Amino acid sequence: MMLIKIIHKHSEWLVFSIGLLLLAIMNPGDAGVSLCLFEWLGIEYCPGEGLGHSISYTFRGDMSAAFEAHLAGPAAVLILILRIVFIWKNMITFKLTDNKEHHG
Repeated sequence: MMLIKIIHKHSEWLVFSIGLLLLAIMNPGDAGVSLCLFEWLGIEYCPGEGLGHSISYTFRGDMSAAFEAHLAGPAAVLILILRIVFIWKNMITFKLTDNKEHHG
């Protein structure tokens, strides 16, 4: 039960962090395998097409290539990083508050 609580508590920031890390180290020039559900279903248009490449270019500082790959890439990086920071801030604040209640 305790392990499930720990996994649940840390799953969101871990998934976002690992995803960003993997996209940061990927070669944005590679075509790779598409992870688009729409394409798997035979639909040619994919709204997220190029988002991963855009995020990868963003980490490299190549903003023109990032916006060309997908307009939302740089915003996605910013939003996900802010979300990770927000989660950590809440965990630290809660831990400090929790410790004061138990020790003070």
